[in-house]
Amino acid sequence: MRRIAFTLAGLLLVISAATAKAQETQPAATMSVPVASYSQANCTGFIADTPVPHDLFVLGGADDDFHSVVRQFVKGESIFISQRNGGQLAVGADYNVVRPVKDLFATMHYQGEGGDIGKLGMPYADVAQVKVTHVNPDGVVAKITFSCEAIVPGDTLVPFQPRAIPDYTVSKPLDHFAPLDQNKAHGRITASRNNFGSFGEGTVVYLDLGEKDSQPGKRFRIYKVLPPETTGFLSGKSTPPETIGEAVVLSVNSKSSVALVVSSYREIAAGDHIEAE
Repeated sequence: MRRIAFTLAGLLLVISAATAKAQETQPAATMSVPVASYSQANCTGFIADTPVPHDLFVLGGADDDFHSVVRQFVKGESIFISQRNGGQLAVGADYNVVRPVKDLFATMHYQGEGGDIGKLGMPYADVAQVKVTHVNPDGVVAKITFSCEAIVPGDTLVPFQPRAIPDYTVSKPLDHFAPLDQNKAHGRITASRNNFGSFGEGTVVYLDLGEKDSQPGKRFRIYKVLPPETTGFLSGKSTPPETIGEAVVLSVNSKSSVALVVSSYREIAAGDHIEAE
């Protein structure tokens, strides 16, 4: 009886060891997660290749008896909409509120940044989303349903367009010194959403690749090109490009893309380069 018990115990140990070894040799399951939250995806801002029409704009809002020049409006409050051209606004219609932010990029972080942004178009901030609640002969009223920041009189309204949030497959870190592939699309990070000089994971960035080379969900490795190492008087030797992070595209315009940095191995800076994966 004791011999049978020992035999069974040994058999169970062999089975357990084989199972554990099989689990070790199996590849780890990949996991896909949304790249960004709703707030991140809808508060990125964008660079439009042509100026956004200012036909619809915020005239003011409720609870502003003296039309204060410093009055701001946030989620849950009502605003008044004015329109320059004809057209009937419908109750229930949704609009995005946007604002030009060219002054934000007055501070440059690398040589030629201003020209690079200018080639892409006009930067805009996502301010809020509103829904029309009243249309009558005296004007149009809309309620703020979502806000990235406070609305101010003069902000522009454009028809609401939902932004799909792509999935991101979590993967192991990239090779930090992998050679570049010249057959893949290459570009640059022209700026970050808040115009930081250096930033890391979770930062929204603007890429100088548009519809031709980019699409939502596309992944880019971020790399830094270092100055040549000095080897003597007026001479130097180049070093391998250093991979410093990864970004995933959230939305695309004609000449530019908006992306979110999903990993950073060291600080990333405006002007760093990107390569399609």
